[in-house]
Amino acid sequence: MKSRRFLYAVRDGFVNLKRHPLVLIASITTMMLLLLISSSFTAFAINLRNLVEIAGQKPPIEIMFKTGTIAADAENFDKLLEENPNVIFHKINTPQENYEIFIESLGKEELFKDFDYTARIPYTINVRLADPALGEEFRNWSMQNPNIKDIYMEDELMKMLNQLLHGVTTVSIVIILILALITVFIISNMIRIAALARSYEINVMKFIGATNSYIRIPFIIQGVVVGFVGSALASVIFGLGYNTIYHHFGQDILNRADFALISPNQIVPIIILISVVAGLLIGAIFSGLAIRKHVDV
Repeated sequence: MKSRRFLYAVRDGFVNLKRHPLVLIASITTMMLLLLISSSFTAFAINLRNLVEIAGQKPPIEIMFKTGTIAADAENFDKLLEENPNVIFHKINTPQENYEIFIESLGKEELFKDFDYTARIPYTINVRLADPALGEEFRNWSMQNPNIKDIYMEDELMKMLNQLLHGVTTVSIVIILILALITVFIISNMIRIAALARSYEINVMKFIGATNSYIRIPFIIQGVVVGFVGSALASVIFGLGYNTIYHHFGQDILNRADFALISPNQIVPIIILISVVAGLLIGAIFSGLAIRKHVDV
């Protein structure tokens, strides 16, 4: 196809967008919702997976002593851990060390100038077992010590996070599939309506020798425009939303702790790129299929 004919077919595709504005708006809106929800679920899943990885890097068990426990009692229990064959790692943290970790994670030392950490923050011991399945047995053994207040098991957190990740993935797939079907249906109907409205012109073009590709290009252009505009709107909303959430928590305690949201610079550009490419492909492929299905070209 000559470049002039191709450009004319492209121009014709843009002109045809004005003929059915309500269908066009519906197509763009559903495309935007599809990609926006997909982007949001993807970002949530990536952050959740990152949280699982961070949690997995930490010692899975933390023993917390009662406040006021003296150093000798905490150190004596730490020696018992040294003798326990099931323990492959253990590290005791003093109240001062826990206070310094706490302040570092918050990044707001000035708020705790007069804070008496010795009366509020206890000794803790981080522990890793040779076999995680022994966690409950280890908890029962440790809780026999009267100075221990509680034992936190990271494996329980890991199970909960993995279950949540599985649930989010399942729900997102179902919602995305439903929206994808709706989007494809509306785009196909937009192309079908446009094709039926121009059936006389198509027959004339065929009669004078127009090729199949020349006739299809305007309709594919319509699908591409819907995909691009829908993905652009979804990308803008997603980018602004994620940045707002990130910077809001950036001023909060949560973002200074270990379990922080992934930086927008690391995640937003990638998701936007995927969203735009997906929008263009969905628009082009399904408009091309729709014109083949509804119009004999």
